[in-house]
Amino acid sequence: MECGGEKMVLKPIRTSKKLDDEEEAILLSPGSRMFHEPNYNIHIIAIMGWKIPLDINSLKAQIPSKLLKHPRFSSLQVMDESGEMRWVPTTVNIDDHVIVPQLDIINNSNMDTDKLVEQYLSNLSTTTIDISKPLWDIHILNVKTSHAEATSIFRFHHSLGDGIALMSLLLSCFRKTSDPTSLPTLPVSSKNKSNSKNIRSLIWQYIVKLWLFIRLLFNTVVDVLLFIATALFLKDSQSPFTVAKGFNKNHSTGQRFIYRTVSLDDIKFIKNATNAVNVEGKMKEQMRCRATVLVNLRPALGVQAVAEMIEKNAILFLNLFGFKGATKLAKRVPSQTTLAFSNVAGPLEEVSFSGHPLAFLAPTCYGQPTGLMVHACSYAKKLTFAITVDEGMISDPNQLGDDFVNSFISINEAALSKFRTKVD
Repeated sequence: MECGGEKMVLKPIRTSKKLDDEEEAILLSPGSRMFHEPNYNIHIIAIMGWKIPLDINSLKAQIPSKLLKHPRFSSLQVMDESGEMRWVPTTVNIDDHVIVPQLDIINNSNMDTDKLVEQYLSNLSTTTIDISKPLWDIHILNVKTSHAEATSIFRFHHSLGDGIALMSLLLSCFRKTSDPTSLPTLPVSSKNKSNSKNIRSLIWQYIVKLWLFIRLLFNTVVDVLLFIATALFLKDSQSPFTVAKGFNKNHSTGQRFIYRTVSLDDIKFIKNATNAVNVEGKMKEQMRCRATVLVNLRPALGVQAVAEMIEKNAILFLNLFGFKGATKLAKRVPSQTTLAFSNVAGPLEEVSFSGHPLAFLAPTCYGQPTGLMVHACSYAKKLTFAITVDEGMISDPNQLGDDFVNSFISINEAALSKFRTKVD
């Protein structure tokens, strides 16, 4: 597979065969079908750093029992003569999906390995996965970087599922490093339940719940109005982070991916010290700078069944506007804001795959309508930010990543200073 060249629109395989009643059950869901609309060809990637070099043969041997047990990763997406798309099981040749590039040939300019991996990722974003095979692949870069001893890139088309499905899929393949027989565990939100039967206490609880409900209702109305306004006309002010008018997003140079890791405990400390997430900056008056935040509404109760996770698509907009309308809306809103932000919870403890301990996990995507996207993923005691930016929009994306870390350090130091002041 070549990691270069012009990005092509994904065109499903066509067949003249008509669907019967049995095949009707395996039609693509509305959410999956939407990602085949023109100019909405999004791929999800998981950048994984490893603590030891990767044994290629060992990884290949584990894939059939781990990954291919999920039907979507062993099926083709086929379009019939009526334009309907469906899943068709197929035989998977692992060698067609596991790519091990000759890095010594690619690295003809003798760049350092960090830049080599960064360039490989950028080149990868200019390509799509061949529709004649299941829409996923794994790229293995067995070179040591400042982040890890080796790097792998797990890529699949967004029509196979979303980020939460990806995390559930990966965690179903991993095992705890401390106990190779146990699945990883995910953080679960806990709610403090009061057992008090005091009437006054119960009255106050109901008053607080009523007030919170009123606030929720008011904020929902405001958010809906802002959403509609954004879809119609409300656009962020021009800044170095917004896509300039006339900027060619789909040029062949692709996107840049950078990732930085910080302490998860420090982030929790900052949150508790400030009792909020505050972002301050020197900005011009009347400057509008907003983020589209992607929120998972499904409960994270552990490693859930991947098929169940994938099938639960939010189809409200699809029912209201149809494929083309929903696609335009899904593109329009993020493109009117400065950046998009998403986060996903990873395992609480260190995990391994086929005896290979994981150093970090940085899921992200490419092909999205925003020029700047930030993904955050927790893993053990760390949090990794993956920043995706259009090539050419920001001259030095690595400096942007360093600024993220420096800002985090400054905020942490301020929180520590506030904590010491309280103690004194």
